[in-house]
Amino acid sequence: MFKFKDKIILRFNLLLIFGFFVWGVIIVAKAGIIMTLERQFWLDVAQRAIVYNKPIEPRRGDILSDRGELMVSNLVKYRPYINFDNLGDYSLSDSKREKLKKEKDSIWNADLGLMCEGLARIIPRWTAAEFEAHIKRGLTDFKLGRKGRFGKKKYPLCPDHQLYLSYTQYHKALQLPILNKEARISGLWREEYKYRKKFFGSLANSTLGDYSILGKNKKTGRLITDKHGLDEKYDTILSGVPGLMHTEKEKEIIDIPVEHGMDIQTTLNVEMLDICEKALRRGLTEHGSRAGWVILMEVKTGDIKAIVNLSQGEDGEFIETFRQNKNNGTPNHALADLREPGSIFKPVALAAALEDGKIQEHDSVKSYKAQGGVMVMHGRPIRDAVRPERDYQTVTEVIQNSSNIGMALIINNGYKNEPARFTDKLKKFGMKDNYNLLQCEGTPTFRTPASKSWAESDLQAMSRGYATAQTALNLVTFYNTIANDGKRMAPRLVKAIMRDGEVVEEFEPRVLDEQMLKPSTVQTLKRALSAVVNKKRATGARARSSKVTIAGKTGTALKSEVIDGREYSLLSFCGFFPVENPEYTCIVQNLRAGGGGGGTSAPIFKEIAENIMAKSERRDLAAAKDTINSHTPTAKRGNMTAANYILEELDIETSSGNISCDLDQPTWGALVSDSASIGYRVTEITENTVPNVIGMGAKDALYLMRKAGLRPTISGYGRAVSQSVKPGGRATYGTQVRITLQP
Repeated sequence: MFKFKDKIILRFNLLLIFGFFVWGVIIVAKAGIIMTLERQFWLDVAQRAIVYNKPIEPRRGDILSDRGELMVSNLVKYRPYINFDNLGDYSLSDSKREKLKKEKDSIWNADLGLMCEGLARIIPRWTAAEFEAHIKRGLTDFKLGRKGRFGKKKYPLCPDHQLYLSYTQYHKALQLPILNKEARISGLWREEYKYRKKFFGSLANSTLGDYSILGKNKKTGRLITDKHGLDEKYDTILSGVPGLMHTEKEKEIIDIPVEHGMDIQTTLNVEMLDICEKALRRGLTEHGSRAGWVILMEVKTGDIKAIVNLSQGEDGEFIETFRQNKNNGTPNHALADLREPGSIFKPVALAAALEDGKIQEHDSVKSYKAQGGVMVMHGRPIRDAVRPERDYQTVTEVIQNSSNIGMALIINNGYKNEPARFTDKLKKFGMKDNYNLLQCEGTPTFRTPASKSWAESDLQAMSRGYATAQTALNLVTFYNTIANDGKRMAPRLVKAIMRDGEVVEEFEPRVLDEQMLKPSTVQTLKRALSAVVNKKRATGARARSSKVTIAGKTGTALKSEVIDGREYSLLSFCGFFPVENPEYTCIVQNLRAGGGGGGTSAPIFKEIAENIMAKSERRDLAAAKDTINSHTPTAKRGNMTAANYILEELDIETSSGNISCDLDQPTWGALVSDSASIGYRVTEITENTVPNVIGMGAKDALYLMRKAGLRPTISGYGRAVSQSVKPGGRATYGTQVRITLQP
């Protein structure tokens, strides 16, 4: 028995050895095949499996208004394509590729129609049939081996291959049949385009600036960017710090976390920007100017509430741009342009003389009436634009009438033996300061007695705004000091650095000089600047307003710029309002061939001041409620969320349970009221359907029509009484609709 047992064990061992031998041969043979026949295949797989370090691009920070409104942010749009030949991009065996191809073809055949219907809803520019015909054309070319117009690997999803989809449109498309499958089935891929979006159009364009990526340096790998304005000045804060990640077996692993850019909150006020831009545009157009700019500053803080820079484009329209062009060498004129300011510099020169005791408010200055208002000084004639009525004029009248002779006498007689004292005083007043608000800001300059080019006539020239180059920012800051009772504030354009809505760093208003001007000097200047606007025959009479008290000074600097042989003067008005308790200081300047600051810039200043003060007046809505007569309010059809808000503010009870509180997602409908209660009849707004806007106001009617992809035009005023396209039908993108309004 044991004899047979030994034989069984021997046979088992031999069988085991034979099995291992066979497996060994198979392994060696397979290794040989891999090393020879399949070598290139596995090298390609290994290459794709290599772990790569991949940078994580940070999100660029936003630029906000003084109230936290989004002025500039990052948006992304997509250009989608279909790769019909995408299966060749995967490492698949022939059998797997064939199996996946059959699965892909069956899904495309079954769901193509549904996908095209969905695309037509998301992008109503084309119908489902047009989408289907376009995609089938690409499929046919691929199956027949034709290259076609776009090729088989980059066939546009939309008939217009240049079309970009918004973030919302693209991600809605990803939910559609076929496109919601993995890339092996859908073949979908995209070109991504990131850009900076300005949400208030051209407002403050030259100040907000721009940021765009032009490409990469092939040697260093660094981005080549085009930066302007605040996007340039605060680039390191806005840009953030890239992170680093790598992939292992299709899993993303973050090595260095990304630090997204921080946001900056500016002092700019959107409402005030709009007021200043409209007034400036209207004034420049009316007076035929070539360019113009405005700075509006808050007196107590030095906050810049508005900067507007408009230049005439090639088509004759006034535009605000951050780029230089033929007619616009320094787009941000208000901060970058260094020009002889003309007569608005006279209060600066007078302030120096008053501070140094060279003259008093009630002193008299010779007017040269007998000589027709002409005086020769240092061999040069000096003329007054306003003919003198008496042989002598007061200091106030010198400013009121913008007397060149008066200012030349005051400064020349006061400082001819110590000119350096005058120029030192100008420096103390900030007439050489660069506040570094933006990279493009110019540094003011003027000659001093220490310079080789100093001439004896420079004193009288500077007294009336020549022989010095100043920016609008420096001048408005000085006038703001007068309005602020002699306290000089630093101009402030950025008030805070923020991250995720939390303040990281706050820039408080900064006092540069607690008492730069004596109280007596301030009061003298205030009276003189008020006389410029309010006295008869004064140069700034066109700034006089019945709605707000204004004080300021006109200025006309001749030959400020010469283009194509044509001479342009710098015409200015700088001042503050209301005079009794100044809230804002403003400067308006424009370039025009001929004219004066009193006739061009002063009316623009007046319009700005009146509208700013009207906007700043706030009244309690409760005051509008009639407590004697009880009337049931009515409202036009349209945005019931807004109507409900007004009714709540007036403390009127409504049955508003079905009304949205979100102003960005309002409820549409009509007000229904009787003697007992007020309610709402809600109207559903169907996507891609022509809305019924009858009974609505212009604002709501335009909004709904544009939301449906239509192009509305309006005539009349009041409520909509007719629309040229019947409501309820399909809204075809770009269709024109005429809406008629009647009271």
